Amino acid sequence: MNKKIRLISAIVLSTVLLCGCGNTKLKDGSEVAFKANSTNFSADKFYTQIKKKYGVSVMIEMIDKEIFDTVYKDNEEITKKAETQIETLKQQYADSWDETLKNAGYDSEKKLKEEFILNFQREQAVEDYVKDSISEDELKKYYDENTVGDISAKHILIKVDTSTEDGLTDDEAKEKAEKLIKELEKGADFDKLAKENSDDTGSKDNGGDLGYFNKGDMVQEFEDAAYALKVNEYTKEPVKTTYGYHIILKTGEKKKPKYKEVKDTILETIAKNRIEQDATLSITALDEVRKNYGFKINDSRLKKEYKKYIKNQIKAAEESAEN
Repeated sequence: MNKKIRLISAIVLSTVLLCGCGNTKLKDGSEVAFKANSTNFSADKFYTQIKKKYGVSVMIEMIDKEIFDTVYKDNEEITKKAETQIETLKQQYADSWDETLKNAGYDSEKKLKEEFILNFQREQAVEDYVKDSISEDELKKYYDENTVGDISAKHILIKVDTSTEDGLTDDEAKEKAEKLIKELEKGADFDKLAKENSDDTGSKDNGGDLGYFNKGDMVQEFEDAAYALKVNEYTKEPVKTTYGYHIILKTGEKKKPKYKEVKDTILETIAKNRIEQDATLSITALDEVRKNYGFKINDSRLKKEYKKYIKNQIKAAEESAEN
């Protein structure tokens, strides 16, 4: 809940209190909330203005909290994510945490945690909704076309770096990598060349060993080249990535895992891909989830404003995706 919504919630509460404390009534029987310049303003009119301007935002906040506090009650993973995010912020604003909270409109850390929890609940609700729409055939198709066994590899990285006097240009880095490949062709030891030449400080001392990995763990160019190799085969041409030029030696390959072993991972991957590819999905999914849990608007103005809100959110998401 943002600062504006919290402020309006407080105003709504004040209106309720004003209406129940024996205030002066107008001729039509409505309560007087406040007055100025001898003019009385009714609590009903005050509430109508608030509802017109902020009603949808407050309503959504209340409805989502009611639904998701029930659906994801005692969800330790979501709670932990919220706590981790707060701890990160506390470290960032260590010297002024209380002041930062206050300036952001929170009267306590607990309120901030509640907001983070609700946001993570919404994200989980969208993901769960999308997962429910994925068929068994889609899962098996993804498995057949994309699932592979882990492979292991070693590499020698020659960086492109023109920011220092000793750094190499693109042409120089490629030329150095090509010379190392020629040395390998003559029988040079890969581990020895990696220790002496690789710019990957994380693996060079271990002969360039990267261990086992799967699709998505490495940059695309490196991954494609590594999977195309046979075990104990190295690339005959340098492989260029954003890191520089690589010489890759494939050292191992595991069997493709069984479908049932990776089904849950595939389901999560497809769901996340759909959410990333469709900017409007989070909006329409939450709208459907609310309806599935009995969300119904009786107030005609709020109903109209809610439909307008969803429409505007979808439009904004589409425009953002285009830019």
